[in-house]
Amino acid sequence: MNILFVVHDLSFADHIAIAHLSSVAKELNHLTFFCSLDRDDFLSTVKEVRPDVIAYSVNILGYRRTIEAHKEATKIHEFVSIMGGPQPTYSPETFPESGMDAYCVGEGEYAFRDFLLNIDNFDNVENLITRKGVNPVRPLISNLDELPIPDRDLIIGNSFLRYASRKTFYATRGCPFSCAYCCNSYYHTLYRGKGQVVRRFSVKRLIREIEDVRDKYRMDFIRFGDDCFTIKADDWLEEFAVEYSERIGIPFTGFLRVDTIDDNMLGLLKKAGCFSVILSVDSVSRYIREVILNRQMRSENIEERLRKIKEYGINTLVNYMLAVPGSTLQDDLATIKQSREGKVTYPSYTIAVPMVKTEFYNYCVRRGIIDSAYQGDLSGTVERPTLPCFTEKEKDVRYNIFLLGPLIAKLPHPLDKIALFLLKVIPPNKFFEKLNVRIYLYYIENKIFKISDNLRMPRILKRR
Repeated sequence: MNILFVVHDLSFADHIAIAHLSSVAKELNHLTFFCSLDRDDFLSTVKEVRPDVIAYSVNILGYRRTIEAHKEATKIHEFVSIMGGPQPTYSPETFPESGMDAYCVGEGEYAFRDFLLNIDNFDNVENLITRKGVNPVRPLISNLDELPIPDRDLIIGNSFLRYASRKTFYATRGCPFSCAYCCNSYYHTLYRGKGQVVRRFSVKRLIREIEDVRDKYRMDFIRFGDDCFTIKADDWLEEFAVEYSERIGIPFTGFLRVDTIDDNMLGLLKKAGCFSVILSVDSVSRYIREVILNRQMRSENIEERLRKIKEYGINTLVNYMLAVPGSTLQDDLATIKQSREGKVTYPSYTIAVPMVKTEFYNYCVRRGIIDSAYQGDLSGTVERPTLPCFTEKEKDVRYNIFLLGPLIAKLPHPLDKIALFLLKVIPPNKFFEKLNVRIYLYYIENKIFKISDNLRMPRILKRR
């Protein structure tokens, strides 16, 4: 069969889920094709490929555009359709309106394999939602190495990404934490009793995948996109530090938890060639972090730990969440001081947006801050706050912190005091926004990632 994989957009990272699904399909001797709605002519691709199956990988932002494109495609060609990704997993109730033949919920490789093997009658395949009903999810894959090497060529080889200097890889699956604003808590509930949520590829397998991409395409910098690359200096990290430094030797970045960092971990990361790390503190207020955001952190020595990373010559991007219900303006302003004292390379900000199916969303509904019809949009995380629990003045100041906080944290005294005063009295404006973009691009492209090409993403994508 001809299988066409479709995504809503293609930014700086190829869709690893599709790469895994394509390798599963190819093991069954099917032909696979790729299309991105934002860059390719979808209907022309359908006419040319004449797919037997169209498999959509969809996040919440791309859902409406995807189902509209799907409806147009059904008018010109007959095919079986299936949708996977965050949208079906976290919003399975949208299946009836989607027009799909099936939704795939959760981990998809073996569900997609069984879907293809039973293409004429897939109503009973685990993980799938069909017109006949909802099937249970199967256990999580315990040994990730049993999966075939992902087909990275499908997207990288057929898009601008082949020329991009940065490539993305994943060493793990799952997150051990359940922050209230993240959908991981829902995922934990979905797979309760179905196996260990956090799993790792072996170092050998991971290095093999990186080498395969490096040998075919440009790769000057690596981003590990795992929810948390590592939480301790264990045998896996020790092996990784040796193998990666000897066989790959390309600078990289990854996500860490600030409260799990110690000298052993940082020493191994530096040995491997770590260029930067990305962390979230969310709020300087312990009450906001632990009670409202459920971000349980084992240590209050945040500034000390951030400085320790710097001592190892590793740059830091630290994210703070502004305008969390219950937070004060002083809480959000204090992030600037913490960034300075922690010698943060780039303090990054997002605006609090309650996303459906998260505990943070439920908290806001219970408190009457939003109603159950509220649909959070991730684009709001880079825009002026909208939650009604703040005054318009408070929203303006918080948006100015978002725009100017990274700059003010770098200013010497007394310029920082002057900037803080102006931040409170001058409304957000186009100049502030342009300044924010300039600062963001400089630090992201030089201090967090090492981007040496001319492939630039739209600001809204970059800010995520």
